[in-house]
Amino acid sequence: MIGKAWMFFAGVVFATFILVVTSPLLIVGLGALAWSRHGESYSALSGESVFGLRDSGGGLDGRMVNVGFHTVMVPVAGDPRPRRLLLRLEVVDSDVFATGPAEGRVRLDAWPLDGPEQIRSAALYTVIAPGRAASIEGDGTLVVERGTRRSVYALSSGEWLYDADVPATSFTLEGERRRVVAISGAEDDMPPGSIAVLTYATNQTALKRVMLTADDATRARLLRSSVAMTRPVPRMEDASRRTIDLNLAAGTVRIPIDGDSLDLARAQLPAGLGLVEMNPWVAAR
Repeated sequence: MIGKAWMFFAGVVFATFILVVTSPLLIVGLGALAWSRHGESYSALSGESVFGLRDSGGGLDGRMVNVGFHTVMVPVAGDPRPRRLLLRLEVVDSDVFATGPAEGRVRLDAWPLDGPEQIRSAALYTVIAPGRAASIEGDGTLVVERGTRRSVYALSSGEWLYDADVPATSFTLEGERRRVVAISGAEDDMPPGSIAVLTYATNQTALKRVMLTADDATRARLLRSSVAMTRPVPRMEDASRRTIDLNLAAGTVRIPIDGDSLDLARAQLPAGLGLVEMNPWVAAR
């Protein structure tokens, strides 16, 4: 019994000794850790995801707001080095329960990451567009979805490139130059006889934008309804000549590609159809 009591007493003394010796080290270590973190206070640009419900005439409306940040490297025309950007993407879906067209808004702000002082300055550019979903693509573009239509913007500048009702067609020219051809149905506020807008572009800029038209407004409306089922098809005429074909109900529209442009003078069209270059391009919005 005495031996067990002595062992217990010895253990208490040893534990007390270890505590006395190590406590100052622990205190110093915690103090050093706190001091090392003292200078690591960041001013945060925060992202968030918010979902809300409200009563609306006996039903429920659901609103979703998503904010996220991305860093990307995008090529810039005339500069051999890509530009590094910080992107803030905000997507507001005003009614997530809506099965038909509903209001939504997409906003993209971009800052260059050449130096920390630039983040405190105004954004390099801001894109605001109607839409219920958006994504940052690896080819250096922002894609905004509005119903079945996609609007594509260049991340290098925020420039609107094209709208597409069907997936755009891409191909490569000599020298690994990537080109895109997209088609979208004409808007209701465009002139009578408008069928579709065809855009020839890169991932940084629109090269040519043309309007496909019909002499008869009724025929134009009928053809416009089929645009969502018409995808531009690149075709090689021979080793050096390439065309873009549109297979419409009225026949095939064939437009030769002339380097970084479309050769409208040599285009082949069904009777009663025409091609008009859109200038300024903003008229297509």
